Parts: sequence; C-alpha cells; structure tokens
Amino acid sequence: MAHSAPAFVAVSLLVLALLSIGAAQPQQRTNVSDAAALRAVFQQWSLESEAAVNDPCQNPVWNESFARNASVHCDCPSGGGVCRITHLNVTGYKNIRKIPLELFNLTELISLDLSNNNLNGSIPPEAGNLSKLETWHFNNNNLSGSFPHELSLLRNLKSLWMFDNYIEGFVPEYIQNLTNLTDLRIYGTKLQGPIPRNFSNLINLEVLMLGDLEGSHSYFDVIGEWPNLTTLSLRKCRLTGQVPSTPRNLPKLKYLDLTSNNLSGSIRLLLPYMKSNFMYVGENNFSERLPPELVQPSLSLDVSYNHFVNGSLNIPADQKSPINYIGTSVDASGIVNSQSLTILNCLRMKECNNSSLTTMKHDISLHGSVPIEFLGQPHDEVEFDEKGNLRMKAAVQGSNMQRTIVDPATSFAINCGGKQMDYPDLMPTVFSEDTTDLGGAGFHINTTSHWVVSHVGSDPFNNSTGIVNISDNILETNMPELYKTARASTNSLRYYVVGLANGKYTIQLFFAEIVITKGLGRRLFDIDIQGQITKKDFDITNEAGGFGKATNITQDVTVYNSILEIHLYWSGRGTCCIPYEGAYGPLVSAITVTRSLDPKFSPPQAPRSNSGRQDEKRRGVIAGIAALCIAAAVISSSIVYLWWKWVSIAKRPMA
Repeated sequence: MAHSAPAFVAVSLLVLALLSIGAAQPQQRTNVSDAAALRAVFQQWSLESEAAVNDPCQNPVWNESFARNASVHCDCPSGGGVCRITHLNVTGYKNIRKIPLELFNLTELISLDLSNNNLNGSIPPEAGNLSKLETWHFNNNNLSGSFPHELSLLRNLKSLWMFDNYIEGFVPEYIQNLTNLTDLRIYGTKLQGPIPRNFSNLINLEVLMLGDLEGSHSYFDVIGEWPNLTTLSLRKCRLTGQVPSTPRNLPKLKYLDLTSNNLSGSIRLLLPYMKSNFMYVGENNFSERLPPELVQPSLSLDVSYNHFVNGSLNIPADQKSPINYIGTSVDASGIVNSQSLTILNCLRMKECNNSSLTTMKHDISLHGSVPIEFLGQPHDEVEFDEKGNLRMKAAVQGSNMQRTIVDPATSFAINCGGKQMDYPDLMPTVFSEDTTDLGGAGFHINTTSHWVVSHVGSDPFNNSTGIVNISDNILETNMPELYKTARASTNSLRYYVVGLANGKYTIQLFFAEIVITKGLGRRLFDIDIQGQITKKDFDITNEAGGFGKATNITQDVTVYNSILEIHLYWSGRGTCCIPYEGAYGPLVSAITVTRSLDPKFSPPQAPRSNSGRQDEKRRGVIAGIAALCIAAAVISSSIVYLWWKWVSIAKRPMA
C-alpha cells in the first residue's frame, strides 16, 4: 500500500496534463457541414483571405465597413457544443457575380443578406431548401429570370427585398400565401402584373412597396384590411378602376403612394386616409371637387395631373400646406397673384405665348447700378448674340463691365438648389435662384423668368431634404460653385418654361453627385425632355467618372406650343440607403435653355382648325362639281356634233 500512493499521484498528474493539453487545442465550434458549405461559397466568391471559414462561428465578423460587410451570426448552445450558422451578410462586393448552390446547404439560416453585390443569373430553385428563412434581401443586384416556384416553401419569410434587379415574368401567385410577411419590397424590375387578388391575405404587412409593373391591370381590392400597415406604395402598378366607397381598415397608415396608375372616381374617396403624413395620387383619373379637409399642413399631398379634379383653394396666408396641383382644374386665384395664375393657366392649357404673360421688370443690382426694364425695349437696343440669345447691353455705373440680359421668351438659366449667381462663361449668364423648400410636395413659380419647378416625393423612412449642399457632406473638391448645390427628389422633378417663342432650343443640364460621395451607392434616374426619353437609368457618377465630379448633358429640342418641360424621375432603380435612407432619385445642379438660331429652320405651322379643314373640304366639293359639269358639257356637245354629222350623211343622194 505504501507504494500505491505515489503511483496514484503520478497517474493523476498525467491525466491532468493530458486534459490541459486538450484544453489548449482550439475546439471546433461550427457545425462541420455548415463550415464546409460556407467555405465552398467563399472560395467561389474569392473571399477565402477575408474569412476564417474553417470555424466561422469563432470569428464571425471578417469585414465590417461603410462600403462592405461580411459576417455571420451563429446559434450556439449555452452549455457549449456545436454552433449552427443562422445569419449570413455579404454586401458591397462587386466581384461577386454568381449564387453558389452550396449556399443553400446552410439550412439553419434565418437571415440572408446579399444586397448590393453584382449577382447575375437566375435564382436557383434550391433556394427552397432554406425553409427557416425569415429575412431575404437580394436587392441591388443584376438577377434575371423569373421567381422559382420553390420559393413558395419559404413560409416563414417576414422580410423580402428584391428591388433593383432584372427579374421578369409575372408577380408570383404564391407570394399571397406567405402570410408571415411584414416587409415586402419589389420594384425596379421587369415583372409584369397583375398583382394577385389575394394579396389581401397578407394580414401581417407593415411595409408594402410594389412598383414599375408592366402587363395586365390590377385593382384596388388587392389592398386588404391591414391593421399594422404603415407604408403602402403601389407606384406604377397599372391599378385601374374606382377606389371602393367602403374604405380599407388601415389605422396606422402614414405613407400612401398610388402615383402613375389609372385610378378613377371621386377624389373624396381618399378622405379616410387623410391621417397619413404623405398622400401621393398624382397622374391618375380622379375627379370632382378637391375636399378642403385634404389640404392641411400635416399632409404632403400630390394630386397633380388629375385633370378632372377641380374646386378652389383657400389656404390662410399664415398656413403652409404642402400640395402639388399642377395639371388639375383647381382654381388657385385665392392664394396666388395674377402673374403666377397666368403661368399656371398656361400650363393647364398646354399652350401659351409670351404675349399672354404679364410684362415684368428685371432688376440688375451690380455695384449700385440702376434697375433696367428690358422687355419691350426699342428695336435698336436689343439684339441676338452669336448664341441666339435676345439681349441688350447695360453699362454698369463706374465700371466697364457689361451684363447680358436674357429674354425669358428665348432663354433662361437656373441654379438648382442654389442662390442667384453669375457664371463666368463666354457670355456671362445670370442663373436664377432656386432655393424654395417644397417639402414633400409642391411647386414654385418664378414670375420674373417665367419658369416653374414642381416636386413630388419623400422617402417613407427619412425626411430627406430636397435641397442638398456639398458642405453637408464635407467633400473636398475643386468643382465650380455652380455644382456645389442641387435640387433632389425621391420621385419626380419637373421644370417648365412658359411663353417661349416657338423654335429650336439647346438644353444643358448640369450634374455632380454630391450626396453619395463614397462607398457603393448608385443613383439612377430617367430624364425626359418634351415628353421624349433622353436618358434611361442615368448614373451621374458613372457619366462624370467619379463622385464629386461635374458632367453636363446637352440636348437639342423643338418647342411648338411655347412650353418647355424637363422631367427627371425615379423608376425604382439604384440603391436606397447609402449614405442614408432617401439618397436616391433625381438630382440636378443647374439648367440652361438657349435659343438656337438656324436659318434653315422654319417652325412648323400650327395644326389647322376644324373649320379650316371643313372649308378645304367645301372647296374640294365645289371643284369636283365644276369638273363634272364641264365634263358633262363636253360629252353633250360631242353627242350633238356626231348626230348632226350622221344626219348630213344620211341626206346625201346615192351615187
């Protein structure tokens, strides 16, 4: 027994040593199959150097910056044991181009965010393996093809973001069966309607954003009784028909966007939704009197281009109500001056000339010079310069400087989002100030130069301003002053010039991306001039060759009806939230419009009136009758002559 005690102690020490050695060895915490699947995915994405893929749950974050994110989150038992990968985020990698099938072996995934990469091709049907998935964000990629039917197996989905892709086909019927959805965003794709009628089954929705659908019409009854819904956007979804007289139960609704559809009926049918903060129903076919209850300071309201909406506005002078009613029959004589009303009437009639506008005075304030009235100057005091601008030269007191005065009937210039300024060019031009805060909806009329800026749009999740300034983003650049401010919108910007002389004009649009100044954000929008698409998916940064760099677009157009329209608008493309929510949609720094004097150009004649056409028809009928009468006379004369000859021959004696 005396010898057994030392032996026992030695054995115990040996066991403890072995245990300590074992404890010093790193233990595999990640499930082996999960680790193998992730390793295969990262190898195909060329991300092996950034990830501890052998045991990712030990090192869950490999890259987390403003531009990129690569991380996992694991579910590990509290008492130790094997961990399963439940969350995978890989965003901001433009070298990632395909979806590896091994990705769908991560069957414990609850959240999958692969947004803002460069994924292309179609969504594999193996995606249906991720039956526990609750969050799936594939937005801002280049995915194509149609939604595979296997996605119907993802019954636990709560958040599905698929916007800004090239997915095509029809809106899948099975989405209406994913009743756990709370946040659904699909727009900026090639999908076609209709929206399945049983979308109303999605009773847990809090955010629904569909848009940019082609194909068949949809109807208002796709909207259900959604007690938790706060954001409803069905922009450009080909909704048609009347809004039901029985309102939907949407007690928490704060944002309603039904822009660019074919909805009809009385505008009063929208009164049940007046507790929203934003109501956008422009470019539809609503009618009847605009209810005064809808015009309130707390509601940004757009009813523009509903031509049959009428009534009158009587807004108190001390009350600012954000409303856009351009393109309606609403009487604004009670709230705007006569000059503004004249310009609005020109837009309503879609035709107007400079003689119908009130002659106004333009002040020149340069080193104490006196105001000069130049409209209606004697003929020898105005001239066309080499660019075709009507001008007169005003000597500045105490200086040899000269100022070019531009007639708004031929040319104009705007410093969008900025103060009035002179821009040094071959011909110095005064850029008008454009700093009016238009809120979530509104327009501003410049009665001096006869132009109008119209804005509609606000991000549902961030009250982003419509005026942006380079100083807000601390961007170091040597760009000219003109590009350091801009007017922006999350939906639609229109600039109109009224009273232009008919003819050819050169439009120049000035751009610089001064909001998205780093990272992988993309601003894409469309540009129409005179109703014709000039640019589709225009990318300022790509066009200029980088952030904070200036670029211009020049376009020649013809004005036939004395009105010029420039429309910049968002079509669901580009990033939504870099560097902040609401950093998307059109942005423009300045605009110039210059008359082009082309001796070969002769403005086309105005369309003939119906009475003119009728007169021409009458003249044609008379000419036809006259021709018939002459022909009849000739034929009759010929018959008489031939009869006479026959009688003469018959009376001659036989030889």
